[in-house]
Parts: sequence; C-alpha cells; structure tokens
Amino acid sequence: MGLGKAIWEHRNKVTFDNISVEPELVVRRARDVINEEVGDSKGVARGTTAAGRSKGGDREEGGWKVARPGYVKINIDAGAKEGEGVTMGVVCRDSNGDVMWGVSTGREQQWEVPVAEACAVLDGLEEAVQRGIQNVEIESDCLQVIEVLKDRKTGRSGFAHLIEDILDCSTKFQSVIWSHVSRNNNCVAHALAHCFPCVSGKVVWDDDLPSSANSAVRFDKLLIE
Repeated sequence: MGLGKAIWEHRNKVTFDNISVEPELVVRRARDVINEEVGDSKGVARGTTAAGRSKGGDREEGGWKVARPGYVKINIDAGAKEGEGVTMGVVCRDSNGDVMWGVSTGREQQWEVPVAEACAVLDGLEEAVQRGIQNVEIESDCLQVIEVLKDRKTGRSGFAHLIEDILDCSTKFQSVIWSHVSRNNNCVAHALAHCFPCVSGKVVWDDDLPSSANSAVRFDKLLIE
C-alpha cells in the first residue's frame, strides 16, 4: 500500500469510524515508507538493509500482514541504552490481526541489541507455550537473529547458548516460522519495548495494551492487505 493511500484510509477512519491514531505515529510511519521507497530505488529489498538481505522469501511488500490461518503471529523487538540496560517488547496477534497478549520487560544488564532481541524471542515463545499455542510465526526486525535461527547455528558463546535455548523451546510447538520484517512493520513490539523506563521487571497485558502500542495496532489494521 502506498503512502498516499495509507494516509487517505487513516483520514476516512477518523472521519467515519471515529478511530484515531496518534499524529506522531502517522508521521513516523510516513517517514519509514519514504525511506523504504528510496531504498528500493537503489536496489535494496524493502524490509532489509544494503548490508544484509533476508533469506527465503522474506522480502516485504506493503503493510503488516496477519498470521496465516491456524497460526498466531508474535512480533518482538528490543532496545539497549548505555547505562540503563535493555527493554524488550512482545505482541501476539491472531489471524484477524487482533491482539491476544503483549509483554514488556526491562532488565538492567548491558546486553548488545542482538542478545536482547534473542532474549525477547525466547520470552515470546515461553509465553506462547504457557498459553497452549501450537503454531507460531515469529517476526523480528533483527536480521542477525532471524538468520541464525533459520540456519540453526549454535556455538559456545553466550549468544549461541541463547539461540540453543530458543531452538529447544521451539520443539514444543507443532510449527514455528521465523521471519524478518522491516522496522516499519514491527511498530507494536517496538512500542511495547519502549513503553516504560528501563527497570527490572516484566508486565503482561491480556486486554488493552499501553496507548502507544494500541495506536500502532490500529495503524497496522488500517494497512492490512
């Protein structure tokens, strides 16, 4: 979906359906779309960077897509800030795009971002196991983590041991699909990863998510293809 059409549909939702999205999110999404289109014009696949392209049909077109029938989709994101630790966000949505649950976690450890992203993946899988989910699609905008999981690479580093834990946890499901997405289409998880200052602790939402994440959910549903 193009930028003009996305903005027009948002305008119609506000006018006719009384559904509002925070202006800051609209502006950020517009900038992301423009940046991705510039990347495409330079021969860079949408949803990836010039330095690393995703494998196996992960090229992304248009807006966020719902889970395939019989699956749920879990988006994850993480961030790190020097001196403050890391934050992680996880959101699970059904094949209609409706939120089933969300998780925000803050830890004081000074991890590198890929380690935090992998930890968020593990958090998401463990939450899904507790809820009896059998088929999941995991989406992250961290290409490094997704490629390692697809290739099932292990080793002796702390990061490799974390990947082993993720792969071990994935055996508890009937099916797990690993997918790389652009940051533009990972905004709900991003909002959950930055919804509170970095402190030790975990918050799980079964109903309404924080306002910034709910706005991102509404925007995603406007762009569902």
